[in-house]
Amino acid sequence: MNDKYIVYYPYDGTNAYIKNMKRCWGRIYKVIPLSCVENNIYVLRHTKAIVLNWVEGGFLDSGKKRQLFLYKRLGIKIIWVFHNRIPHACIDDADNEAKARKDMRFLAGISSAILLHSRHSRIYAEEYTKTLSKIFYVPHVDYTKQYRWTDERVNDENQEFTYVFQGVIAPYKNIELLIRVFKDLDMEQCRLHIAGKPCNREYGERIEKLCRDSRIRIRLEYLLEYDVGEELRRGDVVVLPYDLRSSMNSGAMLNAFTNKRTVIVSNNAMAQDYENEDFLYIYGYKDEEEHYQHLKAAMRQAYLNGKSDNRKKGERAYQYTRMHNDDNAVVQRLSEILKSI
Repeated sequence: MNDKYIVYYPYDGTNAYIKNMKRCWGRIYKVIPLSCVENNIYVLRHTKAIVLNWVEGGFLDSGKKRQLFLYKRLGIKIIWVFHNRIPHACIDDADNEAKARKDMRFLAGISSAILLHSRHSRIYAEEYTKTLSKIFYVPHVDYTKQYRWTDERVNDENQEFTYVFQGVIAPYKNIELLIRVFKDLDMEQCRLHIAGKPCNREYGERIEKLCRDSRIRIRLEYLLEYDVGEELRRGDVVVLPYDLRSSMNSGAMLNAFTNKRTVIVSNNAMAQDYENEDFLYIYGYKDEEEHYQHLKAAMRQAYLNGKSDNRKKGERAYQYTRMHNDDNAVVQRLSEILKSI
């Protein structure tokens, strides 16, 4: 078979990760959407693989599963990118979690390759397959193509120490906890910026109410790529107190590193990959109270370290990311995997 195509799902959207990974896959084969193969025998016969992201817990109805079985019988490789322990929406929802886990077992079974973006997430992939040879690590691509102006001089006129949260405003990211910890710390010359689009109007209003009459600046709207970089670089430390019940990786962490900012992050699998590095703050927790205390301690330590030390951490994080997460590193690994399956 003269392979020409990689089918990528989801193909459209504003997610920078999708754009970046399509670019990497596109250096190996032409990348096309799933709709191009559904009724096109020629394209089917020349497709190497179908790459699936975030399909567990909704996308995989019986019709889609039959399609995947057909594609596999035709010799097309199914590649599942294992992003989260469970979909974030399934937290505290036992029925949907059970359905999602069923989908994940199906995906693990039908896939020729399961891709991980963190080495420490392998233990979670092993919950779904006994065929360990199909599990592969691929570096999470960086965001340099989105932020080519990263090397420009940062405006340091602001003397206040500034924490930043940037990303979709959603419950699993524990933004309410972040607000509570920041207020309780009550540190001088210190503020918090929260920027991103709320997952829904009600949750946005809830966050807005919590931030009233405080030193918290909020920008609750969808941000263009340029605005994302600007928000990150206005701060000294990016705070990512994600829920470990679902979170496994963090593109937001790589985004911060690309913008030369250090992070405070709960010890998800990707954070654990950095446990021997000195350019970020990683903390663990077992319950809500411990999460509060350990996040508070990490934020206090970052503040005490000062702006200059944290900027140096951000610079080291940037250099590390450029070495280990650029397009070339990702493409090389993807090429190796395609040859082996």
